[in-house]
Amino acid sequence: MSKSPKLRPCPALGGDISPADCGGQRHSRLACPEHCPHNPFASASYSHALEIEDRLDRKTVQRLEMVTHDHESLQWEISHAKRNGVHGIHAFFAWKLFFEHGADQTTFAERWERSGFGELKNDERVLLRGKMRMRIALLEIHRISEAGSVEAVDLLSADPKPMVFLDRNLAGRVARFSTLLAWTFPMPHYWRLSGSATAILDVREFSPPEIVREIVGHLGGPLTEPEIRRWLAEHFAEFDAAQMAVARLRRRQMLEGLDAKFGKAVYELRATFAQCRKRLDALPDVTYDDVSDEEKMEGIVEARAWLDQPPKIKQLTPPGAQVMLGRILLGPSRWRLQAMGGEKLSRLRRQFEDHLGERVRFFSERVDDLGVRMSSGQPDVDASLAPPRLLEDPDRLLMASSRLPALPPGVSAKDAESEWMHAANRAFLDDNIPALSNRTPREAASDPALRPKLIHLMKQRVRSHDERNLKTGRTDDINWMLQELELTEIIFDPPPWRPPPEPDSDDDFSEPSDFDESFDVDPNRPPAPPLPAHPFDLEEAIERLQVGMDLLKSPAAAEEELSASGGTVLEDAYGLTVDLLTEKELGFAVPFFFQAWFALVPPGCRAPEIDLDDLEMEFESNLRALQSSAEAETPEKMESFFLTGPQPGLTTALLGGFLEAAKAAPRKLRPGAEAQSVILVLLKTIVDTLDAALR
Repeated sequence: MSKSPKLRPCPALGGDISPADCGGQRHSRLACPEHCPHNPFASASYSHALEIEDRLDRKTVQRLEMVTHDHESLQWEISHAKRNGVHGIHAFFAWKLFFEHGADQTTFAERWERSGFGELKNDERVLLRGKMRMRIALLEIHRISEAGSVEAVDLLSADPKPMVFLDRNLAGRVARFSTLLAWTFPMPHYWRLSGSATAILDVREFSPPEIVREIVGHLGGPLTEPEIRRWLAEHFAEFDAAQMAVARLRRRQMLEGLDAKFGKAVYELRATFAQCRKRLDALPDVTYDDVSDEEKMEGIVEARAWLDQPPKIKQLTPPGAQVMLGRILLGPSRWRLQAMGGEKLSRLRRQFEDHLGERVRFFSERVDDLGVRMSSGQPDVDASLAPPRLLEDPDRLLMASSRLPALPPGVSAKDAESEWMHAANRAFLDDNIPALSNRTPREAASDPALRPKLIHLMKQRVRSHDERNLKTGRTDDINWMLQELELTEIIFDPPPWRPPPEPDSDDDFSEPSDFDESFDVDPNRPPAPPLPAHPFDLEEAIERLQVGMDLLKSPAAAEEELSASGGTVLEDAYGLTVDLLTEKELGFAVPFFFQAWFALVPPGCRAPEIDLDDLEMEFESNLRALQSSAEAETPEKMESFFLTGPQPGLTTALLGGFLEAAKAAPRKLRPGAEAQSVILVLLKTIVDTLDAALR
């Protein structure tokens, strides 16, 4: 007699249950409490839930591939989505699976549910039903716990309620009042993020919901709920690109308006060094300064600091610091004035000449505009994506030089910086702030008209404070400011200490999804072997092309091997020629793309990395070269074009085979003369680019 399976206590039933019934009914037929040790979606079972999600994502992609008839088109869409950056691939799959309606007005997930979810286990079905309720939310973070949970509110909701998210990656990287546009879905005991999230930028007095609606409206989207959420789900990558455009354009504006001219003015001494130095040291605003080793090597013997009046905004000056107008470097026969900012250099020169008079004579001046240099180095941006209102009132960056007193014994630079930040926060409370109609924060706190603006400013200040703590490993608190201003509605416990996150450039605040990984290459595949130093001769080239011919006995096998290697030559060819070739013309050339690929990347190997931008540049360059050769109207010039490159033998054999096939093909299938030229250029481009990648 077989032994009965061991039963386990079930708090949902109030009795015992078999492991099989537990696994098959939890959260579907049974309302499992969080404290149950067999609950895979309890907070304590977080790692188990991630494993379930990994399996579900892989099965979901497999199901999508199975029910998609045009597999080549799907692969092209995936390849295209990957080019939209960190957000593109997840946005593509989320839309494809949970939002896009088919002819019967149902989504992929809804149709799968109707079929019974036969491939899925109970836990996977529970998770997928949660993902079917996915929506875009504008999250404002309020609390971060040591256990990896985050409390937030959705600012797109008319009446935001606290939502608890379980996401260790998110909890390790955000600050209070971080604001994220994110994909969210509910689980039995908490909420989850899916894929990536994009941080909402700061734009002066615009709140995060106002920024989102400005961008959506500018891009032609709706502004009411739930329409705006659905639009953002379909256009997530486009929204992120527009927000990036705003950030870059505002940064460019800031740099262009920045007085960051580092100026040097040289004067010759007409009196003795001692006389000039005595006159200089008699000035009350001049004090001794250190000479660096580099300056000593230049022949500088002494240095002075010329002090300036402190700025009206008290928080800009560290305690005990002396604000500098500039420096004077003293050489035996020439002195050099240095200042940061064109206006400061002009004032320094004027005051210096007034006091030194005929004792010195101007010799030369050099000004380097660091702001213009930094602005010119900014990446190109599509300005049409940016709403004009978000580009108004650009940020102004004030640059000032200060001399800090020596640190007391036992005080580190980090501790000193923390003290300075505390003093700056203290001074902020009594500064007249332009964004508060030149009232102080203390005054604005009791003014109903200014209080919302003050709350907006303080949220930004708290977030910056938390981000600095996270970066430096400190745990300084800033709630004392909110308490003094009586802003109790935005007082939340400070985050616990967390290790500083690894530096990166992405705003991906969530656990990784397997949607894109399901199309990754097998890491066990060896890389394609490097090519020999010499090009292949014609005989060797024909032998290598035969590899592709052998695979083409089964086109499906050739396509499957290409996809498994990680090669995207078909998708890339489509993208490069979408305006030049019809689908029929491109389809005629596909076998020769396979031949070119497998001649250089043997079956069973991993594809080399090829940058699409490099491929596009090479293709356009070859098109121009072909046009130039054609205009020469000499066969030698045309032949020379196709024989130039790293693999003339391979190119000759490949193009010859294509031209023979085109000549023999029925007229209705044969590409036209112009299309044939484009295909020949594309084949040459693929060979040339692959050759470069494999060296």
